[in-house]
Amino acid sequence: MATLKKTKLVVILGPTASGKTKLAAALARRFRGEIISADSRQVFRGLDIGTGKDLKDYGRVPYHLIDVASPKTPFNVAKYQKLAQRAIEDVWRRGRLPLLVGGTGLYLDAVAKGFIFPPIVKSQAARDKIRAKLDKLALPRLLAELKKIDPPAYTKIDKKNRRRVQRALEIFYETGLTKSQAECCSPPAYEILTLGVKFPVAELYRRIDGRLSARLKEGLIEEVRRLHQSGASWKKLEELGLEYRFVARYLRGLITREELIEQLRQAIHHFAKRQLTWFKRDQSIHWIKDKQQAAKIIEKFIQK
Repeated sequence: MATLKKTKLVVILGPTASGKTKLAAALARRFRGEIISADSRQVFRGLDIGTGKDLKDYGRVPYHLIDVASPKTPFNVAKYQKLAQRAIEDVWRRGRLPLLVGGTGLYLDAVAKGFIFPPIVKSQAARDKIRAKLDKLALPRLLAELKKIDPPAYTKIDKKNRRRVQRALEIFYETGLTKSQAECCSPPAYEILTLGVKFPVAELYRRIDGRLSARLKEGLIEEVRRLHQSGASWKKLEELGLEYRFVARYLRGLITREELIEQLRQAIHHFAKRQLTWFKRDQSIHWIKDKQQAAKIIEKFIQK
């Protein structure tokens, strides 16, 4: 490791419930690695059960970018990128192998492809005014505006995630650049190996359903209740998506427990499909079957 000159980075990605964290931890133990999490919700403290942090899976493997922000404060991909780049270089300088692990495609690409994010050129007051104006618009109206302003971003964005749709519009109104124009790339000076984990869709759905049942038993509803009681607004919980969105609706009496389980199950299924669609665009991914295959590929990568 210490004799290698150029920073080498192993990316391990996959949809939710694919077991990528356990795999990454096993590979990190074998190759003296450390894990840099690429999960847009695991950065927040207190979001433990719903995001599946499963810290016990790491064992003694060092990890980074988990529990680094409060759910009551803003956190975005540009902040994540800076922290991840810093962590990767730190791990490498200490003679260990950095493994970037997660399922948030935008966060993974921000690091591996080197997105360049636009500077904020307007004052805080002006930005607050823009946000307040957009806050009043319904999601369909925001989507229509994004489609008109930035068709490429509209095609790729999660159309059920209001926060991301609105942020794409805020970028345009704050900088004069569309999200697609702003996110040009400056590939980092890393050698990158990308491994992907996936299952047949029917099996993936079974894994998702089993994990959801387990999380409910572990106290998912109580976790969301505590977050709200500690100051996370219902709006913020909605923005955090999936488990937090639907449990928040249940706690507000908007849906029954049965509706919570069924609606959340379907939403996670759709989320996994969107993740796979995102990953399909990347032809550099080596889709692996098991730990042994992954280890052989990594061995060749670090020796070349």
